[in-house]
Amino acid sequence: MKEFKSFKEQYLQEGVYDPGIFKAYFLAGGPGSGKSFVTSSAFAGLGLKLVNSDSVLTRKLEREGLSLKMPDSEKDQRDKLRDKAKVTVAAQLDLYIQGRLGCIMDGTARDYAKISRQQRLFKFLGYQTIMIFVNTSKEVALERNEKRARKVPVDIVKKSYRELASLRENNERT
Repeated sequence: MKEFKSFKEQYLQEGVYDPGIFKAYFLAGGPGSGKSFVTSSAFAGLGLKLVNSDSVLTRKLEREGLSLKMPDSEKDQRDKLRDKAKVTVAAQLDLYIQGRLGCIMDGTARDYAKISRQQRLFKFLGYQTIMIFVNTSKEVALERNEKRARKVPVDIVKKSYRELASLRENNERT
């Protein structure tokens, strides 16, 4: 039988002074900008919970035998799975917030109203919130998109970069 002290040291590492609790990091950037790379390298080992419907969508696509190249012929099936992935991630986020766990909100940030609502909720609960914009050129993003397993349609990558460029311009003026 293990002593409680060794059990505690091995399994009970969290406490009120943990660096990750009550923190919410919002990652913004277009597809292929490097958000996942930043998440895996900058936040590794901090115990933060990743909130990203894309990873859930990828698992669902694989489970259903759909292509990660996102062909138009599978759009209807994929959209249904995307809706299910968003419901799954919303439920996960609710659990993370109930536990007051630190979160990384990985998204493009094109829906300002949604991010603003989420940020206000986190602030209301006592979280420190931080926005990190991960930027790269459209050309690099398109190149990275071609190399990864789950491809975002090229027109969506281009549209996302136009929208984000517009957001950046508006923020620079204010």
